[in-house]
Amino acid sequence: MKLGIRPKINRLGRIGGHVVVLSLLCLTPLDLAAKAVRLRDGTVHFAGVPVLGKVSTTNNQSWSWGATYFFTLQIPADASEPLGRVDIQQREGLDSIDFNLKQTYAYQDGDRRQRLEVVATATAKDTLTLIFDPPVPPGTAITLGLSPYNNPRTSGVYLFGVTAFPAGEQVSSQFIGHGRLQFYDRTFRDRWFGGW
Repeated sequence: MKLGIRPKINRLGRIGGHVVVLSLLCLTPLDLAAKAVRLRDGTVHFAGVPVLGKVSTTNNQSWSWGATYFFTLQIPADASEPLGRVDIQQREGLDSIDFNLKQTYAYQDGDRRQRLEVVATATAKDTLTLIFDPPVPPGTAITLGLSPYNNPRTSGVYLFGVTAFPAGEQVSSQFIGHGRLQFYDRTFRDRWFGGW
């Protein structure tokens, strides 16, 4: 060291420091995460935040019926808490889209045969709340299928904010991104020869 100053470190302190470092390195990520998600007031947080993946529609023509909007989410293995709820809120777009709540469904790992129990409710203007019973465990990819009564009449970009909640009563939500859907006007041929 410069200036001839030599720190005083005893041999036991160095060994103790190495033991502490080694014991921390031996903990698994889940051990660390489990201790990091509950606040003193009992609020539960995700340690590893769910990720919003692909968002798509089966039909992107304006004012069409029979479309399904798909939202794919990945709950990471280090989330430390299961996914209990998802809110999807329309945040942009000229028309408000109404959904057939009874037709809402969810499945896991890309396999439509692996259905999840989900209940959908309209909790606020332009907001859908999807509650999972049982909650979705960490390390799972899920796809949500939402059925609008019809696509918006007005073409353009429609943005949906997606917020994830851990399972439990006192939880902290996590905004995970915007899903973007683009709707297009029908062509002249569709209007006159394909019907509405």
